[in-house]
Amino acid sequence: MNTKTKTLLAAMLTAALISLGAGPALADANPANDSGSFTIRITPNVDLGVTVDTTGAAWEGSSNLDMTQTLGSDVRLQTPVGITMAGNLNNQELTLTGAALNTWTLDTDEADAQDQLRLYAMFGKSSTPVKPAIADFAGAQNLITTAATRAGQTQANEGGDTGHVYELSTGHAEYADVDGMTATATRVLWLRSSTPSTSSTEGQAAFTITVNAVSGAGL
Repeated sequence: MNTKTKTLLAAMLTAALISLGAGPALADANPANDSGSFTIRITPNVDLGVTVDTTGAAWEGSSNLDMTQTLGSDVRLQTPVGITMAGNLNNQELTLTGAALNTWTLDTDEADAQDQLRLYAMFGKSSTPVKPAIADFAGAQNLITTAATRAGQTQANEGGDTGHVYELSTGHAEYADVDGMTATATRVLWLRSSTPSTSSTEGQAAFTITVNAVSGAGL
């Protein structure tokens, strides 16, 4: 094979290698502009909700939520108020708020005082409701007041058995967790009415209790 033929074959081989990508890599003068990225943010439009059912709810010795009570006495609900979560957020919790409509006010410290009603609340499970004992309601944290108070445990006590508000201890037969509930959860609400030992009026005292669904996220 002569020199001219060898040179031609070498040129053909080089061209073939280049066509197959085996040629020398080209430098990128500005690699920083080879790609771009961006961020999108979606805030879910969720629905929180709660349904309060007072059908059949009644005080001991009464057929409904109205009653005549002796001063300085304690009366519980014989049949609880039904609570059903609604909406589509599976991380809901509840707050309770009370409002005095006329004569008496709501107590905040468990101390007996004229014209102050100590109104306690406890949430329980709804499958086979059995009313809690009077002592189960004890504690100022279980009083319904004019301030919206969140039921359940504080974040530091989640998974434990302290810091309960409107919630029975985990060992209680009627215990039901009210932290981070699903949108289909059901509970019952028990009340204890503890009247003052003295009153300045003989007129009926009326109170409104508001149950509000709130997000449990971020707590």
